[in-house]
Amino acid sequence: MLCGDFNLLPDTESLKRLEGIGLRNLIKEYGITSTRTSFYDKPAKFADYALVSEGIEVKDFKILPDEVSDHSPMYLEFE
Repeated sequence: MLCGDFNLLPDTESLKRLEGIGLRNLIKEYGITSTRTSFYDKPAKFADYALVSEGIEVKDFKILPDEVSDHSPMYLEFE
């Protein structure tokens, strides 16, 4: 499992390489449209990612509505 503030857009080569070694990009898989809150006023709405290896069964993944910074909190439940 790899989660954090990568400061990358969804179509960057870095993310493609991580996906290329078998990590599942949960932001893409779950159709997340933004990982930023209203505190962030620039047009790019992605920075944070959650990637998991194929053996991890994800039960739930979502972006929470709480706004305490310019980054939205992520919720991940897995087995």
